[in-house]
Amino acid sequence: MATDDSLSPALAPFSALSPADEARVFRRLRGRLLGNTVGVFLSSSRLRLGLMLVFSSSFWIGLFLLFSEAFTFLNRHIPIHNEVVAYLFSLFFGSLMLMLVLSSGIILYSALYRSREAQFLLTTPATPDRIFAHKVQEAVMFSSWGFLLLGSPMLVAYGAAVLAPWYFYALFFVFLLCFLFIPASLGAIACLLLTFYFPRSKKHLLAAVAVLTIAPATWLLARTFGSGGEAILSESWMSQLMARLQFTQAPLLPSWWLSEGLRSVAAGKWEESFFYLLLIVSNASFLFLAATAVASHVYRTSYSRSWTGRSTRRAAMVRWWDTALSRSLFFLPVSLRLLIVKDVRTFRRDPSQWSQFLIFFGLLALYYLNIRRLGYNVTNGHWRSVVSLLNLSVTSLILSTFTTRFIFPLLSLEGRRFWVLGLSPLERHDILIGKFVFAAGGSLLPTVALVCLSDVMLEIPHSITLLHVVTVLLLCLGLAGISVGLGARLPILREDNPSKIAAGFGGTLNLLVSMVFILAMILLLALPGHIYLAMSQTQYATQTINLHALRPWLIAGMGASVVVAAAAAVVPMHLGIRHLRRMEF
Repeated sequence: MATDDSLSPALAPFSALSPADEARVFRRLRGRLLGNTVGVFLSSSRLRLGLMLVFSSSFWIGLFLLFSEAFTFLNRHIPIHNEVVAYLFSLFFGSLMLMLVLSSGIILYSALYRSREAQFLLTTPATPDRIFAHKVQEAVMFSSWGFLLLGSPMLVAYGAAVLAPWYFYALFFVFLLCFLFIPASLGAIACLLLTFYFPRSKKHLLAAVAVLTIAPATWLLARTFGSGGEAILSESWMSQLMARLQFTQAPLLPSWWLSEGLRSVAAGKWEESFFYLLLIVSNASFLFLAATAVASHVYRTSYSRSWTGRSTRRAAMVRWWDTALSRSLFFLPVSLRLLIVKDVRTFRRDPSQWSQFLIFFGLLALYYLNIRRLGYNVTNGHWRSVVSLLNLSVTSLILSTFTTRFIFPLLSLEGRRFWVLGLSPLERHDILIGKFVFAAGGSLLPTVALVCLSDVMLEIPHSITLLHVVTVLLLCLGLAGISVGLGARLPILREDNPSKIAAGFGGTLNLLVSMVFILAMILLLALPGHIYLAMSQTQYATQTINLHALRPWLIAGMGASVVVAAAAAVVPMHLGIRHLRRMEF
């Protein structure tokens, strides 16, 4: 009889890899994935690459010029410009740190609990902490470009203003990259613990996200821009503002370490800058190790809990919400109501989607609520008109990014499950109409609320507020038609990741068409009304421009905007329906 020593290698007992070998395997995995992604991106996404380079370069140059002028003004006119820069840096990096904690938690939830890669890796002998570390590093790489895009123009402009040495421009990238692991680790720990303790209670997760986002931002704005009766930018106002921002100089805040380290490098203080760099690296390493330790204990359990178990009370509450939504759409056919309820339920079940929607629109609402604290409502009518037009434009652009990210992939996500809809007594065009109603209605309510809130806080005349509401209504219809129609015309049926679908050629084209549509609507409808308002409130308006000459432009713009919005809603939907009818699933 054969002994254990005579067993063939194929029948020998399996032994797990050592930590070093396991780390080497995951490094090769990351390298292979990165190489494949770059190769596919360069070969099949040249349009997206070109647009990204153009828009990113334009955005970077614009921010650089803005920060350069700001630092030049501080150096020339503010005696305490070094102290002001210290406060500004600490506030800027502190705000970005809060946003990175939230965005990292959202990205990691999708990567750890909803991705197929994580599902496959958990079936391998790889340890949970190694899988978690792999996903955290992937999330840091994904979120670092935005942080660098916002921070690098400010730091380059600061270095040019203070005549920083050449090595400052290389070292600030090292500071920023090391700093990224601090908010990423904090967001990862929060994601693990929330999923572990509230695996299926999305209302608790929703409340936690809302509290973690709105409460600190509300406290920050109330503390910073609290009304004190002083004129904006006066000496007393500046003194009180710096007193309120004193909390940003707390030595225990990582944002303060980053601010002081960068200022030390710019001043040529090697020992001090090296101290702050080591402080950031050591704390980032500690928090990353703490996050992996938490993951080694709770990741597998939290993953299992997130996919199993459901309370009867919660199911009853969900049925009540769905029933209320269906009854509120009584004017639609039953088939369309069921499709809309299905899409709403799918959106609600994915926290990585509704949490982003909540954070961005919640922060916009928070900004609009504090407009009077900023003093914009007491400026002259011309500047209030400009601010309201900018608020409308920003809200519209954010809406276009959300329709591209969430609405455009809807039909593609139905690809592998389309046979279920095919068995139902529905025409294919009804499916697109249902998604159009879902997209238009879901975007109309928050957008109208935000625009009305902005105009009320700015004390804009009711006629201009009504014009904004009409503009938003047309924008929502047009953007919904563009996203749903192009999503059906250019689907990616073999992909189940909405981020990758939105990042493809069709998603890039959808975003570009949406931005052109928004620009056309602003120029045709909103801009004439604002010019009319500004000229009517200017003292010598009748001497410089005839207000009666603006009325034909305003009337013609209204008619043209309706035509453009109708074309944006109908033409893509027609193309999508015609292509959907010819598709074979």
